[in-house]
Amino acid sequence: MSLKIGVTGVGHRGLQLARAASALDDISILAIADLDSGRRENVARELGVKNTYELLSHMLESVELDAIFVLTPDLAHKDQAIAALEAGCHVLVEKPPAYSVEDTEAMSVASEKAGKHLMVAWNRTFGLLRAREVFGKDGPEVLLADYVRPNPAYLSLVRTHIVNPLYFMGGLADVVVAHGSMYDDIQEGNLAASIRFENGSLGQMTASHGSGGKSERFTAYGDGFSVFIDQTGTGRGRILRGGKIVEELSDIDTVTAQIQHFRDCCKDDRVPLNSGNDAVEIMKLTHAIMDAAGFVVPKAPQDQRGWLLWCGCGEKVIAETNRCPECGEDWQGWSLPTEKIMKV
Repeated sequence: MSLKIGVTGVGHRGLQLARAASALDDISILAIADLDSGRRENVARELGVKNTYELLSHMLESVELDAIFVLTPDLAHKDQAIAALEAGCHVLVEKPPAYSVEDTEAMSVASEKAGKHLMVAWNRTFGLLRAREVFGKDGPEVLLADYVRPNPAYLSLVRTHIVNPLYFMGGLADVVVAHGSMYDDIQEGNLAASIRFENGSLGQMTASHGSGGKSERFTAYGDGFSVFIDQTGTGRGRILRGGKIVEELSDIDTVTAQIQHFRDCCKDDRVPLNSGNDAVEIMKLTHAIMDAAGFVVPKAPQDQRGWLLWCGCGEKVIAETNRCPECGEDWQGWSLPTEKIMKV
């Protein structure tokens, strides 16, 4: 039997996940919701979906669904995920699940109360499955992770990309020490953090925005093994022992892998990786790193354009900038007022 899903938010990232889901067996996309009527109709036509709605609430009232993909802008995640859970649907929500630990906890509580699974779409987890197998339940002795981008952004909102792999491999943190510098008055630029995990693992995280290019690497040592991941988004890398490569790690379609995992957990009633409880711990670690570095989550912008949204070229842009830092286009007015984005 196919898992009947609805997708809310089919912009840049949402469309990517919707396409990946539609290509899988045992998944049927029955409904799409998006504030942009042209976009939702175009995506519905491409994916062969008959039921389209402006709001998630309209979808939940009209179609019987097993699960909802919440792929809307970050500000909408909490309320929409909770609404879907309370309607009796499992939820896969795009990262970050929310901006605060408290909002993430509310989502996790809603999942437990509803008896439905909540999973956050941290796809990098699925590029590290083999690495975790190598070190077993005790985990590696040392973890090194970096996340470097040419454009500045907010740590709490996007750097969970690299905090998630640290948590996945190291577990709960015991001590966090960090130093950071700001790119400007509202955006973080550079960060270096040292973490001691409760299992005894030692971790190091570096992050830089405003650099010359992209880099996203992960390294783990322990029990005579070294695992080098060149790109956490794909899991490509190699495993060494005794100074020799013992296994080459090929690219993985981590987006498809996470959707398959979510599908299987919904069908088999298994707690997924990156569950609501995991999300709370990942956000706690993210904020512990930010706090140790002296960073805070900035207040929502006052220009009514939301916080972080996607430019048409595919890059995330920041509300206070007038042009996309990647393509240079003026994007003022492309996004929607915060209150409309957050509407269920």
